[in-house]
Amino acid sequence: MRLSEILKNNRWYLIPYLTIFILCVGLLLSYDRATLHLSVNRYHTAFWDSYFRLVTQLGSGVVIIPLCLLTLCRSYRSFFVCVGSAVGASLVTQIGKRLIWTDSPRPSVFFRDLGYDLHIVDNVHLHSTHSFPSGHATGAFAIFTALALLSKKPFWKVFWLVLALTGSFSRIYLSQHFLVDITVGSLIGTTGAVLVYWWISQYSQAWIDRSPLQQLRQKDRPNRA
Repeated sequence: MRLSEILKNNRWYLIPYLTIFILCVGLLLSYDRATLHLSVNRYHTAFWDSYFRLVTQLGSGVVIIPLCLLTLCRSYRSFFVCVGSAVGASLVTQIGKRLIWTDSPRPSVFFRDLGYDLHIVDNVHLHSTHSFPSGHATGAFAIFTALALLSKKPFWKVFWLVLALTGSFSRIYLSQHFLVDITVGSLIGTTGAVLVYWWISQYSQAWIDRSPLQQLRQKDRPNRA
């Protein structure tokens, strides 16, 4: 499958994502990261504290690993796309965190040094370093972009996008990341998923579109003379 065809077939996911991405870039060019973060941090309720403390797991292995395993029920291709997207994009982000942007304080440290008191959600362990880019945003967009690419109906493509956006925004709400961190993380995750999907789409062997159960049933069928 050609890359242009993949992009066209997934416009219900990619066009809204690119629109939001451009909006975020515009905000980042117009305001400093402290102003943007404080504009979110000042709005909080007990409900949203509990909600975002829960949905932030959408970008973690707690959610990503089971989702990848579940795709095996559909086909090896789906499994390879999801695993390849999550692992590949996460590697890029971790290399950036550990080797390139090593001096990148988290919001809690950044604002503490400026003398600001942030609203902190209870029972959330705040990290202090390696803020850029966001690993959770990368993971969320990698796995949910992969699922969107594998989905046929527009409803599911939009649904996966909403989950990716929600999980990523939670990182700002919880003061684990700045907007720039999740914006770049989302780009890495989305781009990685599209490239992995395109690469795996070049393989046309019959077995790759079967699930392990279907593969076993195929082997158990008696050969006809």
